Amino acid sequence: MRTNVLQYADALQHNASLLAMLDCFQSFAEAAEQYGYCKPEVEDSERLEIFNGRHPVIEQLLPVGERYVPNSTRMDTETEQIHILTGPNMSGKSSYLRQVGLIVLLAQVGSYVPADRARIGIVDMIFTRVGAQDNIAAGESTFLVEMLETAYILHNATRRSLILLDEVGRGTATFDGISIAWAIAEYLHNHIGAKTIFATHYHELTALAEHLPRIHNYHVDVEEVDGTLLFTHKVKPGYTDHSFGIHVAKMAGIPEPVLRRAEEVLRTLESQSESTQPGSKQPATRKARTEAISPPSQFQLTLFEFKDEELRKRIRSIDISNTTPLQALQILEELQRLVQ
Repeated sequence: MRTNVLQYADALQHNASLLAMLDCFQSFAEAAEQYGYCKPEVEDSERLEIFNGRHPVIEQLLPVGERYVPNSTRMDTETEQIHILTGPNMSGKSSYLRQVGLIVLLAQVGSYVPADRARIGIVDMIFTRVGAQDNIAAGESTFLVEMLETAYILHNATRRSLILLDEVGRGTATFDGISIAWAIAEYLHNHIGAKTIFATHYHELTALAEHLPRIHNYHVDVEEVDGTLLFTHKVKPGYTDHSFGIHVAKMAGIPEPVLRRAEEVLRTLESQSESTQPGSKQPATRKARTEAISPPSQFQLTLFEFKDEELRKRIRSIDISNTTPLQALQILEELQRLVQ
C-alpha cells in the first residue's frame, strides 16, 4: 500500500498545502467577521496609519462589559519617525506597543486587522525589545540580555523596519541608563531612520523632540482623582513627567508603613532636585533637568555638578597640549588628593 501511495506523494502534498492555506484564510475571515476587523491598505510606502487600533488578544480577555480603549497611530520616516512614549506604570504603554506590532504583522500576512481603518506601508522586519529576562546559565544578566537584544536591532534594522522599544536602559544606574537610551534614540534618528516607538520612564528623553525634527512626544493619559489614579488608556500628543510608581505599589498591596516611608523619601529627593539651581524656590522643571543634554555638537555634561570650586579651578587650569605623560600622572594624583 505504501508503494502504491508513494506514486501520488506529490499530488497529496500539493493538496495538503492548498488545504492548509484555505484553513488559514478561513480562520482570518472568521476572526475578521467575529471581532470587527477592517481590510487594511497595504502599500509600498514608509507610512503607518492606524485609526482606532486595538490589541487583538487583550480585547478578547477583558471581563464581560468592559471595552478595549482604541488608539490611533500615525508615523512615517519623513516627519514622525520616532515616538517617545511616556506615562505611568499600568497605563497601557506596553499594550500599545504590542498592538501596533501585531496590526502591522497581521496586515502583512494577509489578515484583516483590529482597527477602524489602517494604511500599512510594508516593513522588512519588526524588531522588539520588551520585558526583562536573564540567561544565568550563560552568565548573562538581565541588563546584558537587554543590551544584546538592543545591539542586534541597531546592527540589523533598516529604514524600512518597525522598531518597538520598551524601557531600554532600566537595568543599570540612572545616569548610565539615560545616557544609553538617549544615544540609542539619536542613532535611530540620525543613522537608521526606522519607524520607532520608544516607551520609557526616563522623562529626560522627551527633550529630544526639541532637538531632533523627526522625534515627537506622546503620552498615555491618566487622571488623579482624590489620590486615586484613573487610567484612561488614551495615547495623546505631548509628554508627562510623572510615573506614579508609589500609587501602583499601593495597588499591589505594599504595606502602608512602606508606602509612607517611600513618600517621605520621594519628597526628600524632589527637594534635593529643586535645590540644584542655587537660589531657586521652584521645583526642577523638565527643561532644567535636561537642558544639559543636546545634540553632540553642543553637548554639555552638566548632569554631574562639581561642588568643589577648588577642584573646578584646578581642572580648568590644566594645559593639556603642553602636558607630558609624567606630568599628567602627577596632576591626576593631585586631583585625587583634592577629592579625598
